[in-house]
Amino acid sequence: MRSGTLRGFTLIELLVVIAVIAVLIGIMLPALGQARKSARSLVCLSNIRQIEVAHALYADTYKGAFVDAGLTHGGPPNTASINASWINTLKPFYGGTVNVRSPLDKSEFWATSQGGQDPGYTLDEFTALAAAGKAVPLTKLARWTSYGLNDWLTTRTAPGLEPREPFNNLSKIEAPSATVHFLQMTQTQTATAKYAKSDHVHSAEWGDGPPNSAPAIASTQLDLAVHGGKASTWNGLSNYGYLDGHAATQRFREVYTDYEKNRFLPRVAR
Repeated sequence: MRSGTLRGFTLIELLVVIAVIAVLIGIMLPALGQARKSARSLVCLSNIRQIEVAHALYADTYKGAFVDAGLTHGGPPNTASINASWINTLKPFYGGTVNVRSPLDKSEFWATSQGGQDPGYTLDEFTALAAAGKAVPLTKLARWTSYGLNDWLTTRTAPGLEPREPFNNLSKIEAPSATVHFLQMTQTQTATAKYAKSDHVHSAEWGDGPPNSAPAIASTQLDLAVHGGKASTWNGLSNYGYLDGHAATQRFREVYTDYEKNRFLPRVAR
């Protein structure tokens, strides 16, 4: 009777297998990471679409009127302006849960209870305190939203540089499908510009600097490279919602060239 012998792996064979697995992991991890980021970008795009759908219902109810901004980027806001912010006025039109925070938004200015570092009040905390008639220190508000309005489409914060301004009703817009409405707010802030806690941008200012400075200026207000591309450059990728209800991931150069050629000022948006 022949007796068989069991043969195991040699040390060299085991090391080869481990090396192959390590190489495969090294190849797969970047692809998995990119897939996760792409998925989060799609969720963010869906958030903006849902906000635009809610806004379409709002405009239909109020004869084409647009929602307004209310969170300042400089001095402290007042209760009336906060209550008039789109974050509050759109709530009755959501028809469900609409997420105003992008899955790619890691801003430190979210409240500590929301994973940030800011000791200020959240939207829900402020709403509860105001409803109870309690005094709320308005200077101590945290970040409330990842998304903001194009200020040309507001009443309170519109630049006032155009004879037809304010562009605050659908009847005043020549090309709704080419006019940016909602966008992604910057996640950081400077000593002089606190847009990370605001609900709108000032796109009329983006062309005020030297040639090719518009992306750098805009990036202090808009998170223009959150979905790819190089920060503060024409190549930055971000999500934009339009007045006709659609949303798209676009490079900054696709939505802005200068004051007379962009998708923010309704008079020139095409």
